[in-house]
Amino acid sequence: MKFLNQLGDAVKDVKELAKSKASVVKDLTADAAQEVKVLAKEKVADVKAKSADAAQEVKVLVKEKTADVKAKSADAAHDVNELVKAKSADVAKDLEATLKVKAEELKQKAREVKDITADAAKDITETVKEKSAGAAKDIRAKVAEKTESKENVEVPSEAVATEGGEKTK
Repeated sequence: MKFLNQLGDAVKDVKELAKSKASVVKDLTADAAQEVKVLAKEKVADVKAKSADAAQEVKVLVKEKTADVKAKSADAAHDVNELVKAKSADVAKDLEATLKVKAEELKQKAREVKDITADAAKDITETVKEKSAGAAKDIRAKVAEKTESKENVEVPSEAVATEGGEKTK
């Protein structure tokens, strides 16, 4: 019995020790849980702060990149404008040169038309002179012919004498 009593006492001692250790474990667990909660809060606050810093850095970086893009866009727009101006000037020069060539061609055509017109006027004048001279010659010939035939008709009448020796017409 003594052994049983000792065994019973040992079991009691173990139970009390287990209770005491369970209480210590419980306290340690509660303390650890509290420490984990505090540490988690600190880490959450730290993560929030780092996230806020990172967000701020991203904002700053986005602003910088936006400014860079705007500057590059402005530079590109300026370059495009300069290129357009240069091309426009080239096109204007080409157009001006083409217009000068066309103006010269038109002047040459005008000279040719003037020469043709002058030649035609000369030809017309000569033709009119020739025709006029021919017509005048024909008219003179007809007038001369009519005058001759009139004179021929008048001559016999002049030759007729009156009894008194006077000629009558």
